[in-house]
Amino acid sequence: MFGSESGKDSWKDLAFVFDKVRIGEGKSRTARVDRFLDIFEKERCRMTPINTKGYETLLNLVENTASDSFDLYYGLFMYNKNAMEELERLDLAFEALKKELFGHLHEVLRRQLFGNAEEAGQRRILTKLSKNGYALPAPSSDAIKSQNNN
Repeated sequence: MFGSESGKDSWKDLAFVFDKVRIGEGKSRTARVDRFLDIFEKERCRMTPINTKGYETLLNLVENTASDSFDLYYGLFMYNKNAMEELERLDLAFEALKKELFGHLHEVLRRQLFGNAEEAGQRRILTKLSKNGYALPAPSSDAIKSQNNN
């Protein structure tokens, strides 16, 4: 969460950014969140709620639109000549965002699944080469795969 270097010795004075959203109703849910945040407070993190202008604007937008009726949106759709174009632009923006998010997710998962194996294969090959007295550049990914299969 803080990075392998920045939080390896202590979390003291590291910023913990949060906002209590989607907690739900009920004392047990609130207590669970408070216990979770307490972990970071005890480690002496700087507890900093999200408070950027963009985030505040987003919260205001949600507050202003969450309780609007379907009839309002239907009326805007039916009687606004630009509604279809705006819906299409919104759909394209969501699709682009999803592609970017899944693209990053794919890289994270690939590193988690194969990153250590690739590194271990490289070390194994380099160890064998150094024992034989050879000094060669790092092997290609095909060489690593071949070595891992043997």
